Amino acid sequence: MKGEKAKNQGFTLVELLVAMAIATVVLTAIFFTFKSQQDSYVVQSQVAMAQQNVRGAMQLISRDIQMAGYYTNFETSIIAMNWDDMGADESMHPIIYARDNISAVGDNIKDNTDLIVIVKASMENGRQLAFGEVASGTTASSTLRDAGNLTQDKYALLVKDDLSRAEFFQVMTSTGTITLSKSLAETYSEDDWIFRADIIIYYVSDADSEHPNLMRRNLGNNEEAQVLAEDIDNLQFRYVLDDGSQVDSGFNERNVRAVEIYLLGRTRNIIRGYTDPNTYNMGNMSVTPGDGYRRRLLKAKIKTRNIGL
Repeated sequence: MKGEKAKNQGFTLVELLVAMAIATVVLTAIFFTFKSQQDSYVVQSQVAMAQQNVRGAMQLISRDIQMAGYYTNFETSIIAMNWDDMGADESMHPIIYARDNISAVGDNIKDNTDLIVIVKASMENGRQLAFGEVASGTTASSTLRDAGNLTQDKYALLVKDDLSRAEFFQVMTSTGTITLSKSLAETYSEDDWIFRADIIIYYVSDADSEHPNLMRRNLGNNEEAQVLAEDIDNLQFRYVLDDGSQVDSGFNERNVRAVEIYLLGRTRNIIRGYTDPNTYNMGNMSVTPGDGYRRRLLKAKIKTRNIGL
């Protein structure tokens, strides 16, 4: 009986304290292991998202650059207008336009980033003129509005069937006979072509200072700028000319044969305990952030298939 009473006495205080201490150590180790894995998962998730944003944006920019000068390459005139929608006119052939390392107050564009304007005929809205349809002087048949719903302030392109000439213009009226922003040098009639024109602008917006976004706007369709990718830190371009030289701006649009794109994306949030040690070289721009964001730099060289034909 005495032996049975001794067996039922349970743990001593010392044993209980030792057990609690061991349990605390084990639970602490489990917690920190879980926390480390959770932090690693969050970081990798943000890095993967940044990389996905950069890749998706690069694909869309590349596609538009490949189409630069699509039919607009046959417009021989230099046209003065506000191509980049930044308040002043620029004179160029309606093909491609660059602004290098922008730094201006109140423009909602991140300082020291580039802007590109890509001009092309819309692939979705072109059609041949039918019998009786004509465009000459400063007017065109009202039925031509169906080529991309050519209402007031939109842009369009008339192209000769033999590709001997193209003429770029803005639509000045919303209904009825189309009034053009310029007087046509040619008369366009049956079997010639009309297209809505796209004027696509890419830039990095700093409207949200903590989360700069890559923006895409089609000025030719008179649409508002759309967010293409979030948390894009920098955008740079270099232009390869027909003589092999590389420039950043101030070139003859007809001489561009390829465009180098540098796209720098970053994580949505600062990574605790991390400082970015890298210097990112992007054409004529080098960036050494030294902050807590992780970044991914993607570079591509895109041939301009429609320029110089």
